[in-house]
Amino acid sequence: MPDLWTAPAGTPADLRLLALLPIPPDAHVEHLTWHGDAPGDGPLRLVETDLDPSRRVATLRLLRGDRLLADLRVRRGAPRHPTPHGLLRTGLGPGASCTRTFTVTADLTTDHVPDTEPVLSTPALIACLEDTAADVLRPHFAPATASLGTWIGVRHTGPARTGDAFEVTAVLADVRGRRYLFDVRATLAGRPIGDGQVAQTLIGR
Repeated sequence: MPDLWTAPAGTPADLRLLALLPIPPDAHVEHLTWHGDAPGDGPLRLVETDLDPSRRVATLRLLRGDRLLADLRVRRGAPRHPTPHGLLRTGLGPGASCTRTFTVTADLTTDHVPDTEPVLSTPALIACLEDTAADVLRPHFAPATASLGTWIGVRHTGPARTGDAFEVTAVLADVRGRRYLFDVRATLAGRPIGDGQVAQTLIGR
């Protein structure tokens, strides 16, 4: 591939990261949440943090030295192929997006924290990110379809004050049956204030 740091967004990368991990040959990585902005020192190691009662799904923590790099969910067996669900009138694939603008009002701030200037709270930011992701799906709902937020992995990286208008963009990154995973970001006057991923799962009412 072209140089990683100069290639346009969307260029396929072949970093072979997962090939370096001691994942059993009869399993696959179902989900990975990356935390490692700094590389740390020492060898890569995996620590199991949870095992499903069925003993088919394990949650692992990837570390380099003592620094947390990523959390992984590993499932025994080959990747699953979801069956059609019929909960959308039209199909959606990666790249579908929505952008919305929100204004910081008093009820969205940390005004309950004494002796500090009220700013946009993290729960309020997450709600805006999730609602924007849901707006990608809503125009395509079949009758009696709804969606619920079922996963969040978000960083709140900058402040927004009362009266500020900030922009949220959600881009569909992956579809697994009824589960839709979105890349999300929030900016204020071009300055990042939050980013990460959220998932919406379709339900029939």
